[in-house]
Amino acid sequence: MKDNTFEDPKARHPSPHSQCLTRRAALLRAYNSDTGVVASSSSKRFLFLLMPGASMLSFSAAVEPLRMANKLCMRSVYSWQTVSLDGKPAQFSNGITMAVDASGQRMSTADFAFVLAGSELNAEQEKPAARWLYNHYRSGARVGSLGGGAHILARSGLLDDRIFTLHWEDQPGFRERYPFLEPEDRLFCADTKIITCGGGMAAADLIMHLIAADFGRDFAVSVSEMCVHFSMRQGEERPQSSMSMILGSRNPHLIAATQVMSANLENVLAMDIVAQKSCVSRRQLERLFKTYTGKSPAGFYRDLRLERGRQLLRDTDYKIIEISVACGFSSPTSFSRSFRKKFGFCPNRTERPR
Repeated sequence: MKDNTFEDPKARHPSPHSQCLTRRAALLRAYNSDTGVVASSSSKRFLFLLMPGASMLSFSAAVEPLRMANKLCMRSVYSWQTVSLDGKPAQFSNGITMAVDASGQRMSTADFAFVLAGSELNAEQEKPAARWLYNHYRSGARVGSLGGGAHILARSGLLDDRIFTLHWEDQPGFRERYPFLEPEDRLFCADTKIITCGGGMAAADLIMHLIAADFGRDFAVSVSEMCVHFSMRQGEERPQSSMSMILGSRNPHLIAATQVMSANLENVLAMDIVAQKSCVSRRQLERLFKTYTGKSPAGFYRDLRLERGRQLLRDTDYKIIEISVACGFSSPTSFSRSFRKKFGFCPNRTERPR
C-alpha cells in the first residue's frame, strides 16, 4: 500500500506548529542516534491478513501510528500491505468492504505478520490462515493477532506455552474451545516471536510499543500525540473498565464479591460462601448489592452467568445443554427460561457461528 504522507515542503507554507513538530522529530532522531536507539535504515514491513468480520477500528489503529512515524521521520521507516486469503476485497465487521494489495496464497517476506479476525470464522477459513501465519513464523517474522485472530494462532499451535491475549468479549468462547490455553487479561502481549492484542484502540498501544523499541519512548510519544492519543498504555494494563467503575463503588467487599462470582460461573457458590470469601456477613452483602447495583447478590450472580451464556451462544457451536451446564444452570429449561426473561428472546434464536 502506497503511503502518500510526504509532500514537497516548497509546495505549501508550513505552520509554526508543523515546524515545531519537525524540529522535535529532528531532535529525537539525533537523541536516538546518540544513544544507539535507532531503527534500521531499511523499512520494516508489516503484513495484515484481513479475515471476514475483522474490526476496521483495530486495523486503522494499527496502521495510522506507522504512517505518523513515517511522517515524523520524513522517510518510510515502515511499510505495510493488506492481504486476504484469496486476494478478493475484505469485508470488515461494520460492513465496509476494502480492496487488498495481495493474496495470502503468494508468500512474501515481512518483519511482522498479523491476522485480524472477528469471532465468527469456520474451519475452512481458519485452516489456511493458520498455515499463512505459521509459514511466516518459520520464515523469521514476528507473527501475531489483533482481536479474535488469537483463535487462528491457537489453531496453528503457536500459542502453546505462550503468554497471550485477545478481546475480552471473545475470551469465554476461546476458553471453552481451547481449555488448555489461558488468555491473559491484558491490552497486549509481545515477546520476541509472538504478539497478541485485544484489538480496538489497544492496537495503537501495541504499535506504539513497537515504535518505541525502534526509536525510543520520546519518539513514540510524539507519534502518539500526532494521533491525538495522549496516553501510551502498557501491555500489562487491563482492557476492561475496572470493576469499581462498573459498580460505581470502590468498596473492597463489593468488588471482592463480584470477583468471586466471576471466577465461579459454572460451579455456583452459595451466597453464604460468597459473603465469607468477601469478608462480610450475608446481611452486609445483601445491603451492598442493593445499594450499588439495585439487585440482590443472587440476581447479580445470575446475570453474570447469563451474560456468559450469551457469549457462548454467539461464539461457539455448543448445544444448549452444554452451555447451561457451563453457566451453572440445573437444566436447559431453567437456562432458557432465565435467558428469555433477561434478554427478551429464546437462546435458540441467538445467531450462531456458521
